[in-house]
Amino acid sequence: MNKILDIAERLKEKQREEQIEANRQKLETIQRTIHCSLCSFKCGMCGHHFNSTDAFCPPETATAEISLCESCREEFEDFLAQVSGRKGRRMFWHNKEWVQLWSAWLDYREAIVNFRKSYEFRRLIQELDV
Repeated sequence: MNKILDIAERLKEKQREEQIEANRQKLETIQRTIHCSLCSFKCGMCGHHFNSTDAFCPPETATAEISLCESCREEFEDFLAQVSGRKGRRMFWHNKEWVQLWSAWLDYREAIVNFRKSYEFRRLIQELDV
């Protein structure tokens, strides 16, 4: 009787390993999404990649400064001028929806930065580094 294998236990172990791998992939996706959203080598608004001589990404602990291409930077400056009541370039597309777009983008960035600073995200990074 000692030579009979418990197939149910092996199936449970295989399912557990598959679940661990699926969770690991999800965690890595979250890590990449948060990390790449704040990448300093691409425009934070349109995603245009900047020319860079350095072929590395900043570490997770890097500051989350806003990186914008020239066009998006001009639009962002116009947005800041408009919401602060200053006179800026007034283009026909600078309507209330345009203001909402930039406001939502800033809220999105703030949410990513806050999540990135959270205990749970730091724990996630530590677990993936093990």
